[in-house]
Amino acid sequence: MLTTEELSGIVEVMVVVSEEEIIDIAQELAYLRDDESPDPEDLMQLITSAMKIHWLEPIPSTAVLNSPQSSILYIAGSASFGTVPPELSEIMDTIEFEGCRSFDWDVVTSNIIPDMSRKLDRLEALVKDAADGAVVIEKPETEYSELFNLYYDYDFWLPDGLPGIGLILEDISQRLKEIKEAD
Repeated sequence: MLTTEELSGIVEVMVVVSEEEIIDIAQELAYLRDDESPDPEDLMQLITSAMKIHWLEPIPSTAVLNSPQSSILYIAGSASFGTVPPELSEIMDTIEFEGCRSFDWDVVTSNIIPDMSRKLDRLEALVKDAADGAVVIEKPETEYSELFNLYYDYDFWLPDGLPGIGLILEDISQRLKEIKEAD
């Protein structure tokens, strides 16, 4: 079965890939390895897992030049460290893929910023709850740590980074420190 690392490596090589292409590649890979043909539902779970750990990022077809005909497309995510299956070269010779593989980073960024803003809003509400004594400080500290790591990955990965979000995170860090010192 295709692994998360291999899925990520395939997407890194292809730049943009559709769900249909992932299924085709996974089936061809299974054939070349004399494995059982993968269940499409298992592949969808693999894609979902890869998105949760930011090894894949979904992008709209409007962001892709000469987009494959698919409603859902993926690019390698901010935390992606894929492994390219050695069979991929043979698979790419066998299967004809559509179009140029390039996309608009501005569209990708415009999808990420609102998500990060929502996460920041939730974190700020959690910090306020910690200041009011409604939750223990460890909860917002954990959320802050996870969000800071995600911010760092995105800021490095996106060509123009995530302007302004780093300053908000610094402010939240300071407030967490003050709450902790007050206890």
